[in-house]
Amino acid sequence: MFGNLKSKIGDVADLKKLTSPQALSSIGVGSRQRSAQHTPGSLTPRSRHSRQPSTASLQGIGLPLSPPKSPVNTNEHRGFSEKIQELEREVLKLRTALETQQDAALERLNAREIEWKAKLLEEKDKLSTLEQNLEASHHREKKLQQQTDTFSSSKRHASEQLKEAEARAKGLEAKIVELQDNCDQMEGLNAQEMAKIKHMLLNTNSELEALQSELSQKTEALASAELRIQALPGLEDRVRLLSEEKTELESQVAGLNHKLSASHTKYAALEECKNEEVKHLQERITTLEHRSGQATLHETEKVQALMKEREIMEHRMEEARQQLNNIKSSWSGKITALENQIQNLNSKTAEDQADLKRADEENSVLKSEISALKEQIQSLMNSKLETEKHLTEDLSRHKEDIESLRWQLRSTISEKEQETVSLQNKHKIIEEKFLMCSEKLRSKEETVLSVEVKCSNLESEITSLKSDLCKVQADLQSVQLENKNLQDVVNKERTNCETLEKARYEVQSKLDTTSSEKTKLSKNLDEYVEKLAASIERTKDLEGEVTSKSSHITELDQSLTQFRAECESLRLKLKGSKEDIEQKIEESKTVKTLREAVKNMEDELSEKKQALKVQGQRLADMKKTIQRELKLSADTADNATELRTEVKPPQAVSPPPNVHNSGNNIQHGTNAVNGSPNTDGVSHEYLKHVIIKYLTSREYEAVQLTRAVATLLHMTPEEERLLRETLEWKMSWFGSKPNLGK
Repeated sequence: MFGNLKSKIGDVADLKKLTSPQALSSIGVGSRQRSAQHTPGSLTPRSRHSRQPSTASLQGIGLPLSPPKSPVNTNEHRGFSEKIQELEREVLKLRTALETQQDAALERLNAREIEWKAKLLEEKDKLSTLEQNLEASHHREKKLQQQTDTFSSSKRHASEQLKEAEARAKGLEAKIVELQDNCDQMEGLNAQEMAKIKHMLLNTNSELEALQSELSQKTEALASAELRIQALPGLEDRVRLLSEEKTELESQVAGLNHKLSASHTKYAALEECKNEEVKHLQERITTLEHRSGQATLHETEKVQALMKEREIMEHRMEEARQQLNNIKSSWSGKITALENQIQNLNSKTAEDQADLKRADEENSVLKSEISALKEQIQSLMNSKLETEKHLTEDLSRHKEDIESLRWQLRSTISEKEQETVSLQNKHKIIEEKFLMCSEKLRSKEETVLSVEVKCSNLESEITSLKSDLCKVQADLQSVQLENKNLQDVVNKERTNCETLEKARYEVQSKLDTTSSEKTKLSKNLDEYVEKLAASIERTKDLEGEVTSKSSHITELDQSLTQFRAECESLRLKLKGSKEDIEQKIEESKTVKTLREAVKNMEDELSEKKQALKVQGQRLADMKKTIQRELKLSADTADNATELRTEVKPPQAVSPPPNVHNSGNNIQHGTNAVNGSPNTDGVSHEYLKHVIIKYLTSREYEAVQLTRAVATLLHMTPEEERLLRETLEWKMSWFGSKPNLGK
């Protein structure tokens, strides 16, 4: 395209030299061949439709369309007029291409902005969900702490009650010793024995009542202890749930870190591929421009230039091979590092599995111990009930003995000796019973001690669980700190994004000024075409304006370079900040979203740079077309008087309909519509509406309608692909024409 414009500018500069009709015809044929080679959309109906503005421009100038009478041949003027018409067509094509590309670029920018805003909203939602999860975990920790406090207080109360029972048992033992002393004294004193026996029986009744009350209290304490022991499995389940949640969170963090590393490598590879493609395209453009500039050289000079290009390409191939070798060596080191990481991860997973097995075994052991404790407590309760029954029986027997003693005291004194002997025997039996009770109490105390030992073990387990909870709290606090740091980073990046948006708006304002200046230039061109007869002196002023505008364009280029330098500095700052923060943020979840946002911003910046480059090229093309039309105006002003007498008015060419696809596709579509009597539920009016919309729309709108047209006309996938490729070929500048087949 650029080579075509340069060749045409050179042809227009030499119009004064071309006086013979043979030269004019050869120039017209050469320009047509070049336009057919370089412009892919020159065969479309738009190129034929663009002939009308030439007549309008000539009428606007004030030149008569009637053939003036002069000795110059009419064929020369026809070739010249065809040349002018072709140039005007190309100018119109360039304008339409510029407008379409500007619209497409603006639509892309708007779509990217909408996507970026949606991603920011998603990040905010994720942060809110994380905060809610943290608050819920805090509430759970508080509840667990309250439950542990209540359990410890109840346990202390039970231990105090056990200590009181031990003190009472010691007091009972001392009393039993006193009773034994009293019995020894009763043997020497028969008169005082009965009173002492009565007194001792009364004391024993009171003590038995006290023992019964103490036993009832102990039973209540044991029941409360059983309830608390039954509540322990609930706490264990909660602790298990917390540990499972912790492991799940750790696995999620590890997976996210792995995904982050993979996405980072993918985006780096994509950026490298894009940079290589851009470099390759720039090199191709430079080579094409160089070749187009060498079109006027001799064959020997062309051969020398081709040899130089060949040497340059060989040198580039060697550099590419060296780069490939370097890349292979670097990838081998990376592969070894990844293998080492995989081995470390496998070892860690094996250790985690072993720890889990140990924890399961410990839990099973604890469950078995708890079940054994429950069985022991049940056996103790049964033994307690049996002792109570025996004590009640003993009390009833004692009462009967007391009554019999009273009857014996009233009857005779002679039987006192026999009664004393019987009482001594009974006393021995009672002592044996007391000894049995004391032994039972000691066994119960031993069981209580074993229960206390088990409770102490449970307390140690609870302390370990508390330590685990403390660790979890520390981890949560570290996660909160990381979230705060990430929020600070997000705020910084938001400020950077706002600065970038401000810079983008400034660049857009500058582009608007350039577009307004472009419109002014187009208006000035129309005025110059109307005033070509008397604008020879004004051409110098216009050239001065063009130079000033070119200087303005250079200033814009400088501002663009400054903007690029600022963008590069911002990128360097971002890279430095990333390197400093990567070690702190590797285990966070929002890193992925932040990196995606940064990469989207970089993609948008690269697209804006490309759009600015394209617009700079368009401005240069417009400048060249302005110079070419000024030269044409200078040439046509000299020959206007001679051409007025001989040139006949060209017949108006009827513009064909604005069709975007080829004739083969249209015939195929009409045949498909006419051949099918039933369109599968689709009405004829809807089909007609879709086809009219497809034929009258632009290329980028027609691409979106290809699927609908293919389904309505029952096209094959190959036909749909061919239709889509033809539209893309018409939209592109350097694309190759698709293979239409037979």
